[in-house]
Amino acid sequence: MAIGGGGLIPARMMRNDIKVPIYVVSISTYDENNKAIDNPRIVQWMDFSKLKDKKILIVDEVDDTRKTLKFLLNKLKNEGLKRENLGIFVIHNKLKKKDIDMYYLNISYYHSGEDVKDKWIVYPWD
Repeated sequence: MAIGGGGLIPARMMRNDIKVPIYVVSISTYDENNKAIDNPRIVQWMDFSKLKDKKILIVDEVDDTRKTLKFLLNKLKNEGLKRENLGIFVIHNKLKKKDIDMYYLNISYYHSGEDVKDKWIVYPWD
């Protein structure tokens, strides 16, 4: 599952090897003026009823504050998905204080391609 925006390109690249469908949800942590907002909002969602017993890898470009991941995992739990069936892959994990500790996310897998300093990252697809 790609988090729309930053997660689409890495998810598509991974699909070359994994050979599974890519599902997309979009969540925004910015308002229409590109200013950070306290509560993330859903931009695009999907029907998860057929995925309740599937293992799902969530893909995004960066784990910054972890606000998006926390919001998404709570929404997926409300959809009936089991956290032990969820994993997360991000290209970069920013080394900084997060909104929630990974332990409390209670997921089966987390991997970052690289841990990086807390600086703004511009990806080629931005």
